[in-house]
Amino acid sequence: MDAATPADLIVTHCTALLHADPDESDPQRAADGIHFRPDTALVVRDGVLVDVVDSAAVADLECRERIDARGLVALPGLVNCHTHSPMVALRGLVEDLPEQEWFNDWIWPIESNLTPRVVALGARLACAEMIRGGVTCFADHYFAMDTVADAVAETGLRANLGEAFFSSQGPEGRERSLDFALRRDKSAGGRITTSLAPHAPYTVTDDDLAITAELARENGLLVHLHAAENRAQTDISLDRHGRTPIGVLQDAGLLDVDVLIAHGTGILDRDLPALSAATGRVGVASAPRGYLKFGWDTTPVRALVDAGVHVGLATDGAASNNTLDVWEAMTLTALVQKQTERDPRWLTARQALRHATLDSARAVGLGAHVGSLAPGR
Repeated sequence: MDAATPADLIVTHCTALLHADPDESDPQRAADGIHFRPDTALVVRDGVLVDVVDSAAVADLECRERIDARGLVALPGLVNCHTHSPMVALRGLVEDLPEQEWFNDWIWPIESNLTPRVVALGARLACAEMIRGGVTCFADHYFAMDTVADAVAETGLRANLGEAFFSSQGPEGRERSLDFALRRDKSAGGRITTSLAPHAPYTVTDDDLAITAELARENGLLVHLHAAENRAQTDISLDRHGRTPIGVLQDAGLLDVDVLIAHGTGILDRDLPALSAATGRVGVASAPRGYLKFGWDTTPVRALVDAGVHVGLATDGAASNNTLDVWEAMTLTALVQKQTERDPRWLTARQALRHATLDSARAVGLGAHVGSLAPGR
């Protein structure tokens, strides 16, 4: 701690949620991944957390602002690691339908007629909703993403943004996604990072996926896409191509670059070795509320974690999920995982908190910057 330079902000006497060190000796802390530390002080300088210490250690440290947080808990900002923020504008329009009818007969025709102004208004409303719910960073996959980037810049959030594309758009769709990613990466003072955003293996050809993997490698970009969203997609992929959606990604080279896979409820045991081999590069976003609405299985979180995959929590878009509430995603994840695994010890509330913070940040490629109360973040 640099005592010679006044801090911008010191928060004292709070109970802080901290993530366990990799060499944590307490077995319960190691299993949960987090613990709560009482009477803690957080020291912020130049917008960065520089120290986490006992409150007594900062009693005489000069600062511009000091907050006595007795009785309060300090948490890292939540990370919503897969959403379609402008779809807040479509919330409640179409309910209680199977996903193919919901998407093909209703949502896609509506989206095809959205104007940039509607996208912008939806994005701004989504940002406000996420801020109110404790989200400070999100990963977005949609169209007209310059308008979303403007909303992020205006509201002070962090985000990883990707301009979605389909092979039906021709090479222009992929080129727009790359152009957006290169133009807006590290914008808003570094708060915006970008990704390439092919929609999914069933809407983007193998050749386009392979080109995307090469572009990601050349430009150091994350790839954010949907894959193995449900078991039906996996079965269709096996019938048509003899490969699971994860196998398609592997053959295209997408597991050799940083990739964020949305949903993955159709991931099979046979996919786990390929995902495990990509440890450190691959993340999976789980958004359980939408799966309950569509009658899907849920993301195999335990198997993925055991395979070394970072599993983050998400809400998906509010058109399918009706909400951008990551707290609800934590609750549902803990409950549904217990039912799915037939094990009341899995998944704990503390583990759900870890998935919504540091694990989500790692899945989005931002684990070194957000997701935990640690110096340098």
